[in-house]
Amino acid sequence: MQGALAHEHEEETKRREFLDVDPTLSLEAQQGVFLDRLSTLAGVDPRKPEAHLVRGQATELFLRLEPVQAHLAAMPVEERRAALADIRRRMGYSEEMIARGAADDVYRDARWENGHAYMKARAELVSRLGQGEALDAQLRSLREQYFKHEAPTIAREEEAGFFRFQRRRIYGRN
Repeated sequence: MQGALAHEHEEETKRREFLDVDPTLSLEAQQGVFLDRLSTLAGVDPRKPEAHLVRGQATELFLRLEPVQAHLAAMPVEERRAALADIRRRMGYSEEMIARGAADDVYRDARWENGHAYMKARAELVSRLGQGEALDAQLRSLREQYFKHEAPTIAREEEAGFFRFQRRRIYGRN
């Protein structure tokens, strides 16, 4: 039992070291450190053509790092899009895949802008109307205005207490 606990502790320590990226470094430097550690610790370099199976997972893990997200969040939209393309390029993605990722980023940015506008309008309705049937009807209409065919899904999420546009934005992922 103690051996298993010691092994688990050692693995957790390695994971923390692996994910501890200096927030003062540039995005490119952070990614270089991340990829070097991944290559050393896991024996996998996602930049290599034969590593296509782990490339997506490595990219996802890198993009979820807090210092990476802090850099991306602080950038103007066009600069962030260029940085995401550079990240994907350094990960070994083809230019076609980078272009698809860029198109996804444009779509996601529009979704988040729309979602934030909806949440602002929603908050105004709630503060003006309080609770009740009038609010429910206005919210239904507002959801349809902002989300069209997805309005029923958004309504079910809200009924369950989940507000997708209040969750954390992860640039390059959602």
